Amino acid sequence: MSKKIVIIISILLGIIGLIVLLSFTLFSLKSVTIDYRTSHVNIALSNDEIVEKADFKMGASVFFHGKKDYINNIEEADPYIKVINIETVFPSSFTIHLAERQEIYAIEYQNEYLVCDDELKILKKTNDFTSTQNNSILLKGLDIQNKNLQAGDFLSINNDNFVDMYSVLYEFNYPLGQQQSLIEQIEFKKIFDDNLNKYLPACEITMFNGQVYILNNCTYGVKAKTKLMLDVFSQIFSYIGKTIELENNEKIILEEKHLENCIIEINNYYDYSKYSEDDCYFKLIPNLQ
Repeated sequence: MSKKIVIIISILLGIIGLIVLLSFTLFSLKSVTIDYRTSHVNIALSNDEIVEKADFKMGASVFFHGKKDYINNIEEADPYIKVINIETVFPSSFTIHLAERQEIYAIEYQNEYLVCDDELKILKKTNDFTSTQNNSILLKGLDIQNKNLQAGDFLSINNDNFVDMYSVLYEFNYPLGQQQSLIEQIEFKKIFDDNLNKYLPACEITMFNGQVYILNNCTYGVKAKTKLMLDVFSQIFSYIGKTIELENNEKIILEEKHLENCIIEINNYYDYSKYSEDDCYFKLIPNLQ
């Protein structure tokens, strides 16, 4: 082996040794900080407790950490915590970016109510729905698969007909507070379609004003149906004085009393060769009582 090659190998080994040394000195994990991206009133753990629950390997190189394990440890310690990410701050620190999970849905289950976020993670259990009514929308019709549910668990559901309506409405600039002030409950059903001769998923949304909106075939074109629902909801009283036809071909002039507890069905057109999933129409079924 020539002298030149020996020198090159020695230099390379020296560089590798220096990198290893720096990894375990300059780049060793020395501190962890917490960054809240939202309010955190429901998070019970202190900053020190969050770091403790994560079980960080202090002193180890910041390059060789299983951050996924740390995230799981933190989220398992407090159901309300959602870890956005763990950022490496060179040379020797981590910053945990956190958000607080929101109480969006309340689901009745075995004589209790499971208060969940949009990912159907159970944040808490309660025997009294009235205590959560201002913070959650009653959700019905879920086919829950898992048993012995506890706070921190994710619901496993048969999601053939489930739609996360909170997230859909949020895309139309309806934040959680506004949704909670409008929607009393959401129920998922299977409704028989006479034209297609089969059951289709449906989402029935009951507003606090008594009106019920039914999104038929709700897993198909849900954004278009939701937009139409919101348009109708905001303009429904402009239909007063107009003539509408009932199922029995009778015609009535729409009055304000007809809109109290009325039903609005939103459907797709059946000719799929001509219409896309974004094409839909509504049918108003007035309250005639």
